This record gives sequence, structure tokens and C-alpha cells, in this order.
Amino acid sequence: MRFAYSQVENLNEAEMCVYNYIVKNLKHILNLSVRELADEVHVSTATVMRFCKKMGYSGFSELKYKIKEFYEQQDQADNYEINDIDGFVEHIKSNDYLDRLKKAADLIKGADTFQILGLGVCRDIAKYTAQRFCRAGFYCYGIDDVNYPILEVPEGAHSVILIIYNHFYQKVIFDQINKYKSKNYTIIMISLANIGKFNQLCDLTIYASNGIMKVGQVESAGAFCITCGIDGMRCDNL
Repeated sequence: MRFAYSQVENLNEAEMCVYNYIVKNLKHILNLSVRELADEVHVSTATVMRFCKKMGYSGFSELKYKIKEFYEQQDQADNYEINDIDGFVEHIKSNDYLDRLKKAADLIKGADTFQILGLGVCRDIAKYTAQRFCRAGFYCYGIDDVNYPILEVPEGAHSVILIIYNHFYQKVIFDQINKYKSKNYTIIMISLANIGKFNQLCDLTIYASNGIMKVGQVESAGAFCITCGIDGMRCDNL
């Protein structure tokens, strides 16, 4: 879990003590109350709460929630297994998979605006993939914040949002799909495997490994699909 330098540089001496203690004892923080943390750092509870506010959290409870979320996502990302590498390679060479990639490429090629949404452990995938599209000559923005403003697509325009499915954020992604649909976006979903009713909500769904590759409980399909699929088409063919 990281804090931005722009946040840390504004801390006073007492708040800096809180920061140093938290960074060194992240897991231990989960078991503490705000009073217990204040006692261990030898500061007031007001100092702890002020620190939380400066870090962008509503209070100590939200900070603990974010720390817990960080460890859950880290465990999921580390707990990967490849059940059948040959089956995976066969899947990404299948006609269905390649056809879906071609459809995605056509949608992106014809888009006036193009964005990629990735939440949790998928946020870096979204940012990295957006950079690759930009280098290929297609302006693309990687979104990792559900509060990012969604503009109405003007009549006659065509905007595409590519969403990297993350099971951990299922409900949030459902809400985001509905928001983008209401603004007339074309929605492409990248998933590790079949995502049930989500298929009916999206204009196109791409299964990165058909369930053969598992990355913990997180559907981090984007890594495989983008690097093995759209990137395999080299983006410049879009």
C-alpha cells in the first residue's frame, strides 16, 4: 500500500510519526482501534484522524478498510495457478476468440473516444494498455476511479469503454456498465471466463482464457487478452 508524496510532504511532525508507524505495521493496524493506535504512537486520536483526512480518507475506519482491501488483492494476485497451458494456447488460437478480438478492434478503430476501466489489481493493466494504444496512435485513457466523470455521447458519435472484469468489484462494475450504457457508450468486457448475465449487458465480451488460467479469485483477464490478443494484432492494425 502506497501513499503519494504530495500527501506525505504536508504532514506535521506528529502526523509523520503516525505515517511511519502505519507503513511499518500495516497488518497490525487492522487489529487496532483509533485509540490504541494513538497510544502506540504516543499521539492524540485527533492527530490520527487528521492524518487519515490528509491521506484522503474519511476516517480511521476507511483507512483500515483500504489496508484490508490491499492485502486481499495482493493475496489474490499472488495466488495464481496455470491448470493447462496447452489448453490456454489452444483457446487463444480458436476462431471464436480471434473473431471477438477482430470485432473489438473494429469497434475501437471506429470510435471517436476510447477508454479502459480497470479496478483493484486490474488498474495497472488498464493504465498500461491505454499507454500501448496511445503509442500506436489511438488516444486512450486508463480509468481506475469509479468517480471519473462520464460524458454523454453526442448523437452520431461513437464512444467505446473497455472494462476489465474483476470479480472482487462485481457490483461496482455492474453499476459502471449501467452508467456507461445510459450515456450511449459501446461496452466491451474482458473476462477470464464466462461471466453469465454480464454478457447480456455488454456489446461484446472476450474470454481471455475460457477459465483455463486462474489468477486467485480475481478475473484479471485483461493481461492475457491484451498482451496475447489485441496486442498480438499489434494495435497498429486497428
